[in-house]
Amino acid sequence: MYATGTMLRQSAALAADIEGLTGPVASRVGEALATVPGEALRRVVLVGSGDSHHAGRAAQLAFLRLTGLPCEALGTQQFLDYGMLGPAGPHAATLVVAVSASGSSPRLVTTVRRARAHGFPTLAVTGRAGSALGEAAGREVAATLGLTERSPGIRTYQASLIALLLLAVRLGGVRHALPGGGPAAEDALVAEIAATADAVRATADAADGPCRELAARLTEAGRPWAPLVFAGTGPAGGTAMYAAAKVVEAAGLPAYAQDLEEYWHIERFADPADAPLVVLAPPGLGHPRAAELAAAATGRGRRVIAVTGPDDTALTGTAWHTVPVTGTAREEWSPLTGHVFAGLLGARLADRLDRTPFSGGGPD
Repeated sequence: MYATGTMLRQSAALAADIEGLTGPVASRVGEALATVPGEALRRVVLVGSGDSHHAGRAAQLAFLRLTGLPCEALGTQQFLDYGMLGPAGPHAATLVVAVSASGSSPRLVTTVRRARAHGFPTLAVTGRAGSALGEAAGREVAATLGLTERSPGIRTYQASLIALLLLAVRLGGVRHALPGGGPAAEDALVAEIAATADAVRATADAADGPCRELAARLTEAGRPWAPLVFAGTGPAGGTAMYAAAKVVEAAGLPAYAQDLEEYWHIERFADPADAPLVVLAPPGLGHPRAAELAAAATGRGRRVIAVTGPDDTALTGTAWHTVPVTGTAREEWSPLTGHVFAGLLGARLADRLDRTPFSGGGPD
């Protein structure tokens, strides 16, 4: 039986998971990459569905900046049908990283087997050692949590994200691409990821009350605002996709993610004019446009919900509602704190509507 209380408990456990996972997973990443010809690689593709795809989107910047390689995050079916068509060059130069918390997604297992048969080096990121996906890939990084409660993916999403970020760090080390170079640079980056536990803990403590208040405001008219639009770009684009998923899974409400600029080109013209817009605005390259768009949307009458630092007056000063997020050492790690509010908001909306997770959408 799914319950919102489980979502809240999992959200509260996120910081401890970072503390417990970072060291062991970093070691497993090193072992998994030992047989990958890192210096010969020319591209990385992160493949998965649902939360696993969202984690890939959120981690993409880390691969781009830390490895010096082009990186794409593709859905499972997209890669299966089209991802093996190019670009031109030997398949052995493209590392395919398949992500699945369960490690048993049949479509992804099929995808990895086909990629491996075509000569792609493959690696699985899973939540269970010895999984079918790991066997298919031949290399596996297991971010195991020992979960006993069923829930929309919260701890499992973060575990996949941690594994991907650590994979980017280690691959950057193998390729001698890290800022500063050498083992010390790699160790420092791993330590930074571990240190985000404090920021995640602070975010979970600070965001729950505002998420509860937001759920009340979004349902105060007797019916919930729907659909909810989550807008972000860069790493926050992956976080926006994940946040929309938690609202759908937990409360059964229509919600979707959109790129900041695409929102301005399309959805700003949608009625009603005062519909809520959730703007994800972590510090980084995308922040100026996020602040600009939030102000413009507010000017058009939108109820802007800013998911940002509490001192970010560029957004909080005009936002209809603010959900605070503690900053991280660098933009690449920002999804680790950025996603925390999503499980909290999904659970609080479900409670307001007297719904349980995965109860929407009719029978399977």
